Amino acid sequence: MMTLVPIFNFENRNHWYVEARYNYEDLNTVSIYLGRTFSNAGKDKLTYSIIPVLGGVMGRFKGGSAGVNAVIEYEKLFFSTQSQYTFSCNEKSADFFFAWSELAYQPLKWFYFGLSAQQTYLPEAKSSVCEPGAVLGFTVRKWTFPLYCFSPTRNSKYFVLGINFTAGTFKRNR
Repeated sequence: MMTLVPIFNFENRNHWYVEARYNYEDLNTVSIYLGRTFSNAGKDKLTYSIIPVLGGVMGRFKGGSAGVNAVIEYEKLFFSTQSQYTFSCNEKSADFFFAWSELAYQPLKWFYFGLSAQQTYLPEAKSSVCEPGAVLGFTVRKWTFPLYCFSPTRNSKYFVLGINFTAGTFKRNR
């Protein structure tokens, strides 16, 4: 199965941040997040960016979400993570905690590769699932096209193709 997950990021000069996603929290679902960036980008070899966010989720899944996006970079190596707690307006048992992380190396300006993992925790069911994966990413100007393969050693492996556009001053999503 292949799922298209477009993500749009924008950060203004005052470091206010907005992110729109489709098919991220659930299929046929749109989410919009607002936050503010705290960063030392451009000041040291080791850079970081932390963005606390609040958002709304509409479509097949309806609710709200709070989370944090974080990136740490050192030369051509980077670690990024997105963590969020999302609650359903319709069904408490649908609430979940989700984290998506990547550790990757970018040998070329237009290409990166690495490891990824996503973890979902359902508090109502006291159930947790962690799926390891791999990522290959291609960057063209402000566009990034990551291709993920989760559970690559199992018969139940699946792929996620991202199409990310970054506008404004924000420098994430490679």
